[in-house]
Amino acid sequence: MIRAALVAVIVASLGAGDWSAPADAVGRDGTPLVTCRARLAGEYLLVEITAAEGWHVYAMDNELRAKEALAGKMSLGVEENTEVTVTGALQQVGGWFQREPQDFSQPALRWFSYGFEGTALLATRVRRVGRGSARITVRAQACDSASCIRVDAELDLPLGDDDGESFSPEDLVRVRTS
Repeated sequence: MIRAALVAVIVASLGAGDWSAPADAVGRDGTPLVTCRARLAGEYLLVEITAAEGWHVYAMDNELRAKEALAGKMSLGVEENTEVTVTGALQQVGGWFQREPQDFSQPALRWFSYGFEGTALLATRVRRVGRGSARITVRAQACDSASCIRVDAELDLPLGDDDGESFSPEDLVRVRTS
């Protein structure tokens, strides 16, 4: 597995409702393979993970979906869930939502995998618990047809007085937990 170098640029002048500075996971040649960013939209925190052409990331509930599809059978392996943690001036107060994941499974090989090509949008309800900024941590696995990289992104989301436009997760599905 290729280890990803992470470049995070923190821009203190961003206001609430604006996207955070991006954090990129890059390949050995320095090419960005995955870009993560976050913003506040009303009472929701939005996290966007964009994979480069030919790359994909896995769903937040990939392991559960794979376990259900395997129905107790052994597997060649299960790709890691995408995980997001929120600390600092925001506190998560609800479960996560995500776009409906694509099915990358190969049942003949007993390999089940679900995720996103292009841009994944994740959302959760949050509340303010302080001033300043929130720290958003994204842990993911990104793969193409030949290799995988670990994505470890640390995003700083400065919070202002405005929470930005409102958001509704109606076009997303709830991340399954059981």
